Amino acid sequence: MTNDKVIFISLIGKGRGRSIEGSKGYQKAHYFFDEIKDTIHTSFFGLALYEVLAKQGYCVDKWLIFGTSESNWSELLFVLDEEYHDDMLELYDKVYDEEEKGISEELLRKWEGALQRNIPGIRLIIVDPLDYEVYVDHMIKEIPNEQRKVVLDITHAFRHMPVVIAFSLMALKHLKQISDIMVYYGAFELKKDRFNDNEPTPVLKIDFINTLVSYAESLATFNNSGYFPPLLDTIGITGSENTYFWLEMNRQPKSDLENISKRLKDKTLEANHEADIAKYIKQEIDPLIGASLDRRMVERARFFFDKKQYLKALILLYEGLILAIGRKHGFGNSLDYEKRQQVRKYISDNRYTLFDTKDRRETYFDLEYTRNAAAHGSRSKGTQNYVEHEDQFQKLFMDGLGVYGYITGEKL
Repeated sequence: MTNDKVIFISLIGKGRGRSIEGSKGYQKAHYFFDEIKDTIHTSFFGLALYEVLAKQGYCVDKWLIFGTSESNWSELLFVLDEEYHDDMLELYDKVYDEEEKGISEELLRKWEGALQRNIPGIRLIIVDPLDYEVYVDHMIKEIPNEQRKVVLDITHAFRHMPVVIAFSLMALKHLKQISDIMVYYGAFELKKDRFNDNEPTPVLKIDFINTLVSYAESLATFNNSGYFPPLLDTIGITGSENTYFWLEMNRQPKSDLENISKRLKDKTLEANHEADIAKYIKQEIDPLIGASLDRRMVERARFFFDKKQYLKALILLYEGLILAIGRKHGFGNSLDYEKRQQVRKYISDNRYTLFDTKDRRETYFDLEYTRNAAAHGSRSKGTQNYVEHEDQFQKLFMDGLGVYGYITGEKL
């Protein structure tokens, strides 16, 4: 059992029109829920799911039901125990009759108020099916800024409505504290015999939705920051947090990166979607294995440059150039502060012999001045165009990569 608070979101549609016998709405079905190992007989799947959530111990904080003016709002009477039906029959009849041609907002509010006496969190929301923004607007107002799970019932109404709601929830997951999204579908069409009223209707709990959301979020994080541990976690490669930290601190986690690369290679051999995710990560990690510290810094500078994280890219490229020059001229592969200062002085004293052209020499010192101006907010010493005009900074960065290639003789 759980005490989790949930926001329950349902859609209610029109179903079939009024028949000769006078009945209308959705066909009744015996929905089988694996959670309770039992069936619930109802025409509106949301009623059954509401009952199952209660039996599991969930606290339905709010129940948002989206529908049109012609939806079967009267069906909601049956979410209440029968002992309350008599007191609501007169209002029920009005709702039942009016929804055929389109229920008024005024009558729906009366119906909502009557239902709220027993289900305080229920909200009945009339929407225009072609107003795609209305769902997210309502959910922003109704979902509190406190941690909640969301249960989405996609069984009824127009097919496009739950699609829009599902994508809206992916955005709201970041605006609100939505910890989990559970999607349910009463799959009437999966019955072996649709004309057998006694055959249970399968209920699908589509847990894979959360995995897909994790993929989307982790890929976005990786694409924009290079932070790979959450993405590796999604495909079962755990324990990479310290490796990433070492990379950020410009350490040399060669063996760790080799281990991750090997595990990624094993994943690429699998015949599923995780293989492509593994390939995608591997192509970013492999260039860092076995590379000198300056090469790793420059590779990461290129990565951040592509993501328009220019300050990181600028600092890494400039520091990589200092390390590369120091490595080439006998100062070692890694530099403490004093050695780094020695290399900078060496570059200044030997500028006319270190760089074969005036353009390369100017590029190096422009990078240095621009790095200081951007990192410290200092005056730009004649390089104001690089810190105020993106296109000129981009050209400077690419020229800087050319200087690195010239110094090391390595192709980037």
